[in-house]
Amino acid sequence: MINRALINFDKSILDQIHSRSLELLKDCGIRFPSQKALEMFRKRGFRIDGQTVYFEDKDIVTALETVPGQFTIKARNPKKSICIGGGEYMMAPGYGPPFIIDTTGEKRNATLEDVHNFCKLVQTSTCLDFNSSIVVQPNDVPQETAHLDILLGTMLLTDKPLMGSTASETAALDSLQLAGKIWGDTSERVMISLVDSLSPLQYADESIEALMVYAQAGQPVIIHSSCSLGSTGPITIAGSLVISNATTLAGICLSQLLNPGTPIVYGLGGSPTEMRTGGYVNASPEDAKHTAIVTALGRYYGVPCRSQGALTESFSLDYQAGMESAMMMTTAALSGVDVSLHTCGTYGSMLAMSYEKFIADEDLCGALKRLMKPVELSEDAFAMDLIKTLGTSGNYLMQGHTMQRCRTEFFEPVLNTRAIHTKWQQMELREMDKRAGKILADRLSAYEKPDIDPMIERDLVKFVDHRKSN
Repeated sequence: MINRALINFDKSILDQIHSRSLELLKDCGIRFPSQKALEMFRKRGFRIDGQTVYFEDKDIVTALETVPGQFTIKARNPKKSICIGGGEYMMAPGYGPPFIIDTTGEKRNATLEDVHNFCKLVQTSTCLDFNSSIVVQPNDVPQETAHLDILLGTMLLTDKPLMGSTASETAALDSLQLAGKIWGDTSERVMISLVDSLSPLQYADESIEALMVYAQAGQPVIIHSSCSLGSTGPITIAGSLVISNATTLAGICLSQLLNPGTPIVYGLGGSPTEMRTGGYVNASPEDAKHTAIVTALGRYYGVPCRSQGALTESFSLDYQAGMESAMMMTTAALSGVDVSLHTCGTYGSMLAMSYEKFIADEDLCGALKRLMKPVELSEDAFAMDLIKTLGTSGNYLMQGHTMQRCRTEFFEPVLNTRAIHTKWQQMELREMDKRAGKILADRLSAYEKPDIDPMIERDLVKFVDHRKSN
């Protein structure tokens, strides 16, 4: 396994977070407004008061023992299957924004066409490993069945791993049925999903019942908790950590009660409340600190971990967007995060997507993946014979060693410029957003739909049409 744990936390600090989280679980409990979940806890002898479930230390310890340290998600194209927890950094694009912001700064509602366009960009991306279940939330289709349109688009337009919907228990069941039409059954791990808790110390009924569907099917789930520091949780990072950690651990416990061995990705976050407006602030140093700590806690529990991605409060492709996105992503990469959502395209508190920022973020993702690649220390890489031969007078530029490696040795950005000033002045598209727009148009124009069995495609479309009409 590649060791990317460059930001470390003393075990005694993690012990404190863990012990205080257990204290909350025992004394305050977690609210589960789902009769199905409450019945499961009741059968296992948990103390319950109304909708609040209380946990003993042993309940959490036992649950963590059965969570696998790594697992594979099978893609429709087997060559694109991914392993989570094996040391690589897996990336997915924006998740859930209902709006699109264009280069003028204007905001509009996202549509199903946007979903399809982003699916095409995910498919043609050399950096993104899987697609989000809601890359944008389309406003031109009924919200009750939007998950069907999004899933169908993802399954037909990409052959990378995908995420199931957690909008409701029904949406989770639909996700599994659609997956079954591709893989025959869902006994293998073929999709991952995201369950976010509510702060403080609770889950929404639809989220927890979706979690139960996936856990019973043995499909991987990202269980993520966070709070707004100073409004839905304590204003301090330490307080935020224990309240969110306790909630995530409770969700993990439920998943393992239902089906021991269900793959889990541990998630925890926290962002400041803007005290002048009451708004939620993304991509702050406090946000980045949570990213580093969640990674340390993931290792502490032996569970793969998830962080946020290229977040920004900006609404344009400016220095702020680049600075904040790079801070978040670099912290995640150097800390050793296993999975990030929102790695490409998000603006303004994750409320909007941008096509141009999607292209720009891909360069950031590519640079970080190259940064994390171990330095080659082979005999050929040391080039001792060549160094001795050339000594102080040699020109390495025309040597065979250089010629053989010149196209692969260095990271080559797609969008960022590497030109001298005079060449830059002569560029037709000097501004980054305009260059990104040109790349975007070329990508969408060159897109080719991945092969799929026509019978499978027919069955997928038929299922979605039937569900939408009933």
